[in-house]
Amino acid sequence: MSSNETVNSLIGSGDAQGSLYKAIGVSLAVASGIFIGSSFVFKKKGLLQSVEKAVLLFPYTLQGGVAGEGYGYLKSFMWWAGMILMIVGELCNFVAYAFTQAILVTPLGALSVVISAVLSSIFLKERLTFQGKIGCLQCLVGAVVIVLHAPVEDSSDSSIATFKGLVLSVGFLVYVGIAVLISLILVFYCGPRWGKKNMLVYITICSLIGSLSVVFTQGFGAAVVHSISISNQFTNWFIYIVLIVFIITLIVEIVYLNKALNLFNTALVTPTYYVIFTTLTIVSSSVLHQGFHASGTDIGTCVLGFVIICSGVALLHNSKSQP
Repeated sequence: MSSNETVNSLIGSGDAQGSLYKAIGVSLAVASGIFIGSSFVFKKKGLLQSVEKAVLLFPYTLQGGVAGEGYGYLKSFMWWAGMILMIVGELCNFVAYAFTQAILVTPLGALSVVISAVLSSIFLKERLTFQGKIGCLQCLVGAVVIVLHAPVEDSSDSSIATFKGLVLSVGFLVYVGIAVLISLILVFYCGPRWGKKNMLVYITICSLIGSLSVVFTQGFGAAVVHSISISNQFTNWFIYIVLIVFIITLIVEIVYLNKALNLFNTALVTPTYYVIFTTLTIVSSSVLHQGFHASGTDIGTCVLGFVIICSGVALLHNSKSQP
């Protein structure tokens, strides 16, 4: 076999493995959306049952019979089933980042919103308006468009040494510095002054830090897959730095997202957070990988699919906020 034939065969096998990894990542991301979307319904059902049970047991008191009060839901099988589904869904999402790129996994998170809305209308008898149905349809169409046109990531770049080189590149270090600096300004200056009046303060913090969290999640997950399938990556000290950064950024993201949810209407926070977080995640991923290895048509189509999903999420949550 000639050298050219050998190179072509290696490229072909790499493309095939990249396509397989993409299929696995998409499947896990879809499964994550189904599990997480279903978990909201199970937990809501458990909360409603615990309130009803408390009212029957204590009809003349307020012991647990008020929504949002007490911890009676901890005795509910439905609530725990919802928690287990959410944990499984998050694990699927984590593993999905190990197999394919963030530009594909993150937008598919909108499927959990669709699943939650549809199942709520069936099992919780929550009304799904025509506007909400159009929003669900847009999310599904946008997800299909992104899946069909998202670039295929080269599976040979999954070692922690390669990820270290990408992280320590000038472009990504500049992005990290800008993200951290803006976040610190928002936390210590803007937060105390306008945090309780403008939801964009806390949403921007968790979105900026969240975009870094996704990158390090993807790097750590890919290193784990590389360790299982090719060679052990835990002998490299950098993987522990990646794990520490991943945990810290995840905690910061959760803290400030909860602040936004506690202060502002969920119907406004959720779509706004989804759009900003997903946009910044795509930006951070493109900076890390120094662009996307795809044609201009595919990149433009992915952007269009993302816009369709964003508008669908906005329509769906706007329909929920209507009386």
